[in-house]
Amino acid sequence: MLSPESNFEFSKARQQAFIEEWLNFFARRSNNLLSFEDVRQSLRLQDSTYKGLQEIEVDKIVGSTGRYRDFTRTFLPKSNTTEERWRRIDTVAHEQGFPPIEVYKVGDVYFVRDGNHRVSVARTHGAKTIEAYVIEYKTPVPIGPQDDLDDILLRMERAEFLKETSLDQIRPEQNVFFTEPGRYRLIKEHIAFHKYLKETELNREISYEEAVGSWYDNVYMPLVELIRERDILKYFPGRTEADLYAWLILHRAALEAEMEALGQIPNEQIIKDLEKEGAPNPFLPLINFFQDRLNLQSMSLKAEQAKFLQETQLDKIRPAHNLQFTEPEGYQLVKEHIAFHKYLRETECNCEISYEEAVGSWYDNVYRPLVEVIREHDILKYFPGRTEADVYLWLILRRAACEAKMDTLGQIPDEKVIEDLEKETTPHSLVRLAQFFGFKPKPQSTLLPVIK
Repeated sequence: MLSPESNFEFSKARQQAFIEEWLNFFARRSNNLLSFEDVRQSLRLQDSTYKGLQEIEVDKIVGSTGRYRDFTRTFLPKSNTTEERWRRIDTVAHEQGFPPIEVYKVGDVYFVRDGNHRVSVARTHGAKTIEAYVIEYKTPVPIGPQDDLDDILLRMERAEFLKETSLDQIRPEQNVFFTEPGRYRLIKEHIAFHKYLKETELNREISYEEAVGSWYDNVYMPLVELIRERDILKYFPGRTEADLYAWLILHRAALEAEMEALGQIPNEQIIKDLEKEGAPNPFLPLINFFQDRLNLQSMSLKAEQAKFLQETQLDKIRPAHNLQFTEPEGYQLVKEHIAFHKYLRETECNCEISYEEAVGSWYDNVYRPLVEVIREHDILKYFPGRTEADVYLWLILRRAACEAKMDTLGQIPDEKVIEDLEKETTPHSLVRLAQFFGFKPKPQSTLLPVIK
């Protein structure tokens, strides 16, 4: 029999998962568990050893073999579909505990083979360790608890790059690091092309090692020196000299093809072209390159909107709605919020309601009232290019965080959220809202009027 305590704990876990989703959305971090199959294929894992029963750290469990879509990165339940099983395990855990889980160990982290719900319940209870039967895979690169799939891919690609080119042995001082997968392959192609050009110039064959050294000394480093001299890297926090080099050689290749001047465009010309291209920011093309190309982002946004409307039928249930986001992830987060609202409504009435009824109830009783407050206080004027739905997301996050802190689920009204923003010390709370969205709000004295 499911206990009332398990109902409360599942509600708290879902609420925390909801907050976690919003926080990671605004921080632009992935909140997903890692797929063991994706990691296995990326690292080409083969050799494994059974290590028996061990006590492992819960914080080092970062993925799953099959249920990685059902839980957040910290194993909080993402939806109500797991409720019955979760609560059953929670009830058993309080009465007698539960059997060991089964995991794969890769590097310093673990992937659940069997026992995902047990891990979720254990983390909710604050457990630091859990018993597990461990099968360990040998990995060619280290993996840590904070790594996502891109981190793992980058580490693997770099290891393979150094193995194939021996650049770390040919030029021990090298510092070629990329922050996006796929760039090491580009460099290997560039080295191969450089080898071809050198052999054509010398009219003789050269070794691959000689080509690598020549590429590093005569192609890579001269361009990196220019990047350093112009201090271009300061415009791109979190990026590396190698990232900028990769973009610049692609830019030069495009210019050479356009001008039919293979090998005739010097490094200085590339930098000058960048400086000419984009007032007020001369590096706008480079910024666009690192922001996933705007046209692709726009296509993704439209696809997510269409998918959202198809799944929720909001345009049919509430034809007058004007719910639009400027970030694709916004639609997924709202679906999470509708699902959570449905769960709360069913708990309140002790009955099941249809998804369509939940969508309408969420729109009428959650979304619209908060949008009315946003309009009443004219908050949107401080964030050109953003929508009411964007600001709604942040305010919902704010309220959820307050409710979690105060243990007052569903008890904080919309006006209270706005009033709390007004009461906080400088810098004004809306400065943080602007920072989430990447805007510089107007000076503090011109922000919201005092709410009475």
